[in-house]
Amino acid sequence: MAHFILLCCLMFLLETVVSQMVVSLEGTKSAVRGSNVTFIATVHGYDGSEKLEFDFWDDAQPHHGDTFYLASNVSKWTVEYSRDLYEAGEYTVKVDLKKSFLGFYYVVSSASTTFQLTDSLNGNLVLIQNSTQRPNSFVAVNKTVNHVIQLPDNEMEFLKKNSSTIITYWFIDCTYVDQTTDFSLNYTYSDAMSNHYIDALVVANHEPLPPIPTTTTTTTTTTTTTTTTTTTTTTTTTPKPTTTQKPTTTSSTTAPSTTTEKNATIQSNETAVGHKVAKRAVSNKTKNKTHITHMPRDFICHNSNVPIGDMFTYGHYQQTIGVKEPIGTPVNITGLNWLQHGDLMNLQVKYAGSPPFSYCAEYKLGQYNVTGNETCPVKTTTVSNVFPLVHYFSDSDQHTVVVIIENDIGKVVTRATINIYKASVHAQLSVIVVPVVFCLLAVILVVFGIAYYQHRSRYSVEVADFDFGQQSTFDYKTFTERLRDSFRNAFNFGRHEDTDPLTPNTRYDSMT
Repeated sequence: MAHFILLCCLMFLLETVVSQMVVSLEGTKSAVRGSNVTFIATVHGYDGSEKLEFDFWDDAQPHHGDTFYLASNVSKWTVEYSRDLYEAGEYTVKVDLKKSFLGFYYVVSSASTTFQLTDSLNGNLVLIQNSTQRPNSFVAVNKTVNHVIQLPDNEMEFLKKNSSTIITYWFIDCTYVDQTTDFSLNYTYSDAMSNHYIDALVVANHEPLPPIPTTTTTTTTTTTTTTTTTTTTTTTTTPKPTTTQKPTTTSSTTAPSTTTEKNATIQSNETAVGHKVAKRAVSNKTKNKTHITHMPRDFICHNSNVPIGDMFTYGHYQQTIGVKEPIGTPVNITGLNWLQHGDLMNLQVKYAGSPPFSYCAEYKLGQYNVTGNETCPVKTTTVSNVFPLVHYFSDSDQHTVVVIIENDIGKVVTRATINIYKASVHAQLSVIVVPVVFCLLAVILVVFGIAYYQHRSRYSVEVADFDFGQQSTFDYKTFTERLRDSFRNAFNFGRHEDTDPLTPNTRYDSMT
């Protein structure tokens, strides 16, 4: 027996260590008192081979709790927090994930989350223009804006079941505009570059409608009167049952004993608190009626806290919106669309609208059809209504310039087609004539230079004038003297013709 217990303990420890299942818990972050709150537990690492136990409970007083056995990794738990029992505040919900081992369930993982129970309705105010919800708080001028209050599904369901009338009061710049019953208001703003403060107050009255008066003409047959009486039962005219009527006694006989024991304390607490709240609601009934008639105008403008009695549920929504002009269409793109290869594209883009703007340009090869979904990877911001586009295309082909312009209202996508062509280049006349002329001049100069030097050398020959008519008398010269005269004559080569060919020191041998 001891070995069996030890083996079971080892298997239990091994199962605990090997198990990789982790549970996470998510749910509604905020809900108005009286509405349902849903929590979702998700198991990570579950292979679907076994049934799991999900134990939910909260820390409210009276608290709620429930257990689910599922062969699934997701479990949902929905709880209603009655207006008569629970005050506004933060509450915590926990869940334990359990696995079975030898018929016993043990905790594998736990998770918790918090939520806010509020006195006022949640949701937000959205702006719809051109059948599209605005992504920001800016709207276009001179176009109808649909102001819509979007409530969570659980709160909308709560109002439908528990409200006799639902009225929304609309204020613009602290001035009453209108009241509607469908949570929406259509309004057109005609002043561009301005801001407006929007106030919307939703008031849901939980008091029952007055009974439908019975007509005296129903004195025909009994079948008619019986159908009339069954139709006019209190299912639609009476308010929601109080907490004293909510826990029925039949549940103790029809439900299992475990359920009766679990809910016994809750029912007793609900009954005790319900009597107190019912008395307080009846005593304040008249005061609440007079209070609601003066409340919207007295408390709406720039106030965040609007006091309303227990028989009403309210929602206060505020937003500041800006009115601007959208980007005007068509966008004017001017410049040369036909460019010679090598030229720069230089375009001017002009448009209308309210600044600031952000723009970019994309260059597509060939023809491109814009879809309107193009976005700017890199944006350039400007406050001007005109900007240049300069670009160089390295090839000679057709290109499409896609221009994307945005402002706070929206964006416009347009395009321009650019054609790049190559032209056949002919040599200019000057490119040929100038080199040829200079070559000819160079040849002529060379020829004339050669001729000039030849002519000069030809007429520069030294000529000796010998007078053969006279008697030649030569002086006797020695060898040394003759050698000296030879050198002298050699160095005096190239003298002018008018110079004397013989120097005065020349010695002549003469015969006497």
